[in-house]
Amino acid sequence: MKIYCAKHGGFCFGVTRAIKTALDAAKEGKAVYSLGPLIHNRIAVEDLRKKGIITVDTIGEIKNKKVIIRSHGIHPDILKKLKKKNFEIIDATCPRVRRAQRYVEKLIKEGYYVIIVGEKDHPEVKGLLGYAGNKADIYSDQLKLKKRRVGVVPQTTLDIEHFNQVVSNLMGNVLEMKIYNTICHETILRIKEALHIAKKADLMIVVGGKNSANTTRLYQICKKYKRAYHIESVDEISPAWFADVKSIGITAGASTPNKQVQDVVKYLRKMFPK
Repeated sequence: MKIYCAKHGGFCFGVTRAIKTALDAAKEGKAVYSLGPLIHNRIAVEDLRKKGIITVDTIGEIKNKKVIIRSHGIHPDILKKLKKKNFEIIDATCPRVRRAQRYVEKLIKEGYYVIIVGEKDHPEVKGLLGYAGNKADIYSDQLKLKKRRVGVVPQTTLDIEHFNQVVSNLMGNVLEMKIYNTICHETILRIKEALHIAKKADLMIVVGGKNSANTTRLYQICKKYKRAYHIESVDEISPAWFADVKSIGITAGASTPNKQVQDVVKYLRKMFPK
């Protein structure tokens, strides 16, 4: 059995930075509160809770003054509420997300009709809408263009092929288009490598949180080419998957700890010793 493991799977720069920032803040002995999960990985969030990083859904649940802004960023209205309550704010917004927020603000000030390309329920996209003063729209096939001067900003974890298609669709319907490609380079590498592995492996395993948008997207891309499974841990692996399989590909989302990936590799190595 050949096992191909992606080199670019697992934690991205923004997630690594956010976790380090949160753990450093928790070393002082007081709980650090995260509005929404710090990362989209159930197992990792539970591990962080044991280390003093508590996930809450509302500002009212915060029991001390220390709150961390997760890597996805936050809606500016929520940030104002936190400041008004004099919370100690630890900003772990990914620099690449922050750059996208600045571009959205800039486009609005310049009078462009802003279109955000991404998932409407994702916290990063909600934050971008906030920085547009809620005057932007999220792209969909049914979107009716309101103006002829259009600014386009993608979610940082978007598939570049999908973004290129959206830009192509918009191009023939506007007089002027300003595009800021804010897709993270790590996302592009991750998808490119996953596709390369999927084309040569008999089966793909994508490791990461079921609530992780970028992990789910990796899984959807991989399953276009090969039989694929999206798992959070080795407990979900079934020996029945591997009948007539001679090679397995493994990749992981940007919010997947390296240990979860290595646990899967070790499990498969034990199942299929050299």
